[in-house]
Amino acid sequence: MFRKIPVLLFLLASIIVNAQFQKATILLKNNTSKEGFIKVRSHDGIKFKEKEGDKPVVYNHLQVIGFNIGEAKYRYVKRNTADNEPRILREMIYGTIILYAIETQGGEGYMTFGPGSNLPPVLVNRKPSISYYMLKNEKLIKIGKKIRNRLLKKLKDCPVLVAKIKNEEIHRTNIITAIEFYNQNCGTIAVKEK
Repeated sequence: MFRKIPVLLFLLASIIVNAQFQKATILLKNNTSKEGFIKVRSHDGIKFKEKEGDKPVVYNHLQVIGFNIGEAKYRYVKRNTADNEPRILREMIYGTIILYAIETQGGEGYMTFGPGSNLPPVLVNRKPSISYYMLKNEKLIKIGKKIRNRLLKKLKDCPVLVAKIKNEEIHRTNIITAIEFYNQNCGTIAVKEK
């Protein structure tokens, strides 16, 4: 009986380790792609292996454009031209304006009050959230969770959309609908078709 416990623990641990890798396709900068398994690292790129038993190879933004996990597309995007390290963002909509999102997971965690504080850490329950970014004219612009007035200035080349947002025909929190409307009615692709 006691001999079976270490074997079961080993099997459970190996299942958990393999579960960290997800089936995906990576897109390399030389216009090729590879299918296999990836694990996204928190700061420095991704780990990739073609088969489950292979040793992982580390890729970063210098070799990889992005990766696809199922239908979800993730791309390396620089915040501005002077930015050395791009961020991995999920591509939501592709068009004249490309809409990206960062999804943060919720859960419980401890919040501290900084060094030298006598207060004990507090358990905080965080909700999952999505923060949006748009790429327009080669510039990444943070939208956040809703369309604010400063963003309307960036969309002034589409007065119909700005009017719909101000009249609340398109709600300010419905960012996906707003960007889809822009791409279909005001984007360079839509203008060429008209």
